[in-house]
Amino acid sequence: MDERYTRYIENLRRVRALVRPETHAGMKAADLLEEIKQNAAESYTLMQQSNAILDEVIFSRRAENLTEEEAAGLSEFAGKLFHYANSEDCGIAYKIHALLLDYARLKQDDRAIIRELYWAGVTMHYMNVRSDDSSINPLGKQVRGYFQEGASYMARYEGFDLETKSYIIRCLGNSRMAMSRHSHADCEAYMEVFDKAMGVIRSPYYRKLDPSIPWDKFEYAMHADRMTLLAYLRDFKDPEIAEKVLESAEYIHREQAKNQMDDERLQNWRLGYFYAMARYHAGRCPVREVVDVLLEVIEKADPKDYSPTGINNNLTSLSSLFYYEAALPPEEKPQYAYRLEKVFSKSVSYLNDLPVNQYPRVASNAVRELVEMQAVAERPYRKNMLVYMLAAHKPTYVHSLMVANLTRFFVRRLLWKKPEAMVGTMGYDTVEAVRQHAEELCVMAYECGVYHDIGKSMVTMYVGNNSRRLLDEEFVCVQWHAAFGYELLCKIGHKDDLALAALYHHTYYDGQGGYPKDQPPCPKNMKPIVDALTVADSLDAATDNIGRCYTAAKPLEKLIEELRAQKGSRYAPAVVELFDDPDFCTEFRRKLYESRQSVYLEVYRETHRFSGMVFRNGFEYKRAGVTVSDIVEADAIQTTLFDFDQETRDRDDRISKVMDLVNTSGKNLLRLATQRPGHYSDGIRREFCSRLYSTSWSELLEIK
Repeated sequence: MDERYTRYIENLRRVRALVRPETHAGMKAADLLEEIKQNAAESYTLMQQSNAILDEVIFSRRAENLTEEEAAGLSEFAGKLFHYANSEDCGIAYKIHALLLDYARLKQDDRAIIRELYWAGVTMHYMNVRSDDSSINPLGKQVRGYFQEGASYMARYEGFDLETKSYIIRCLGNSRMAMSRHSHADCEAYMEVFDKAMGVIRSPYYRKLDPSIPWDKFEYAMHADRMTLLAYLRDFKDPEIAEKVLESAEYIHREQAKNQMDDERLQNWRLGYFYAMARYHAGRCPVREVVDVLLEVIEKADPKDYSPTGINNNLTSLSSLFYYEAALPPEEKPQYAYRLEKVFSKSVSYLNDLPVNQYPRVASNAVRELVEMQAVAERPYRKNMLVYMLAAHKPTYVHSLMVANLTRFFVRRLLWKKPEAMVGTMGYDTVEAVRQHAEELCVMAYECGVYHDIGKSMVTMYVGNNSRRLLDEEFVCVQWHAAFGYELLCKIGHKDDLALAALYHHTYYDGQGGYPKDQPPCPKNMKPIVDALTVADSLDAATDNIGRCYTAAKPLEKLIEELRAQKGSRYAPAVVELFDDPDFCTEFRRKLYESRQSVYLEVYRETHRFSGMVFRNGFEYKRAGVTVSDIVEADAIQTTLFDFDQETRDRDDRISKVMDLVNTSGKNLLRLATQRPGHYSDGIRREFCSRLYSTSWSELLEIK
């Protein structure tokens, strides 16, 4: 193979390894920060090399100028880059197959055309991003187009050799790929395509004509794919579709022993619990049976297995567990609380240690499903979605924290200098009202910054993990992170605030540019905060000289010039004009550069340390808590429990209001402590409760 191809793959693996620096408990902060900087610098150099290689061997080439030898070399390179779940670079593999397809069309070589139609469709499918119900599916139409064209050669099936016939059948079966599964009508359309393909696969005529084609394997794969309609059944009770899914589940269950083959396309690793899910949705078993199966899979999973099977057992199965645990009757939930906390902690630790150079697409899909299913199941609040983002891609988490700090900084300064610019935000329609609720507005600005990129959980395989610039097709997928983030945050009750920040943070101030396109104007109640967020997002991304490896950081002065040049079009005038104040610029520079260092250290060091501290094997764990109220002398006398003075009542009232405010972010985030067994809503068993009505400091659990 051409040494340039080999060097590209080596660069790719090296860049992915550099994303996660080696850390240890005794590592000095300065050393860690320096390692992050050096890794970013090395990655940037490698990416420049890789871009030059790709320009030379792929992007500058035209089909009409290819020789047969060059085409064969490119085909071999594509084979090294793509192998279903274990793929180095789906995007470049797709570009190669698209080029080879053009080459085959010029030669009018039908055999080669069919083969390249299949591989172009498969590689594009694996680089595509989709939500579970396929409502987000940016490349889906193109994917189906490749397979449908390949399937059209079925009319001339008998005239081809055995290998080409196999590609035609694969295209026919895959023509249902990337179809939407968002409604009953969508599922019926899917079934129509499914039945057409299955009719050929099961046909005695074709099986007798070509008995050496793996017909049973194709039938198995079709049934495995139909079980993906479980995502639809989680949202809608549909007995008709549920019976179809159960039919496939029972087929798989019967045939699984015979079909334990090494083929990532079949996704055998999921099928053990898919059967239980299908039975539940068809009304054949209670939901606790699904929960039991999923918990058993996760608890038995090897925490050091980073194969596709290991990723599924440790991560993807947990996303399903979130949904089905939420569906349990209230009286059954307490018995699962402790086990759920354990597997949750295990998953975070696993993801934190997952080598990103192995199976990037499988790992990316696992993260997406974890975040998405937590939102769907409304468990365990929005902050836990960030845990997976932190573990999966720390630079994105750092960026989110930086944008949060900067957005709050902008909003606080606007409230001081230009409060009229904030009028209308969160329904506060006067300058006086805005000033009265300044702290609330600043809190909202910070929260919007923290969650604005939560949709990147869908595209982690594209964000900083490739040793090259993004392809146009990949950038289209990345742009969908805004819409995906909006959907997630809407599902957990933030349609009118955080979700809007996620959706609009890449749209222009005047609505004439950016993405997503064709959106109505940002609602007035959140637009001032979104305007500040947009500037903060751009400035942090463009000035990050520590962890961003795909582009060189720009000087702040140059960026301020760009802000001013786009004032009133891309950026809000009120925010840009803050930079007219030299004192503001000085303070902003400090916040930008000094804060970034501390955030990087916090994220890379502290979270790594935390992940290994929770739920160690061999230890028994108890839940404990203490509320510190009044500190009194040891010999103080307990007065009556019921004779409260006004000061005490006022204090208790303030405590209640604070708790109510915190709990608006999620149910029971904060509760008053109690000892009485059975009182906890999450069902802590008696042996895990304190034996005392009050607790002395000497008896508290100590964490070392």
